[in-house]
Amino acid sequence: MIAITSRRLVAVAAGLLLSCAALAQTAAPDAVPMSPMPGHGPGMMGRGQGPGFGQPGPHGMERGHHHGGEFFLRGLKLTEEQRDKIFAIKYAQMPQEREQHKAVAHARRDLRQMVMSGQYDEARVRTLSEALGRAVTQEAQLRAQAGAKIMQVLTPEQRKQITDREARRVAELEQGEDAPAQELAAM
Repeated sequence: MIAITSRRLVAVAAGLLLSCAALAQTAAPDAVPMSPMPGHGPGMMGRGQGPGFGQPGPHGMERGHHHGGEFFLRGLKLTEEQRDKIFAIKYAQMPQEREQHKAVAHARRDLRQMVMSGQYDEARVRTLSEALGRAVTQEAQLRAQAGAKIMQVLTPEQRKQITDREARRVAELEQGEDAPAQELAAM
């Protein structure tokens, strides 16, 4: 009786294994594997796990690249002229953004390498942290400058849509911050 049960178990396991192999072969050759965390797939440049910038998002656009990288423009009905102007603003700034992005990445890498070496040097940490802070600050200034220029391209109605959406988002965030305190008070 035990021999029959174990043979059946082996047969079922073999059948499942073969069906999984057949299913894997029918998958698209360039299919992106599913991540255990929603919203996370292959990382930057398709390596490792991460937010998957540059990978197609749920609406066919690249994640993080809505209307030239400006997420706040989502849902707006932009004219072709507006899209062209926004593209020109972003394109003109690309070399500076690229340099700042590299500066941030290098500063983070240097700081991480110093930490991983196991040797803590207060002066070196301060220098690396200050370099990282400067790079992040300059990156934020470039983003703010481009955002302000882009806002000037929009109509008053489109700007109102953005400010209304931002006000709703802030209100939702503030409500979310109160939720844990309310739960604790109820205990």
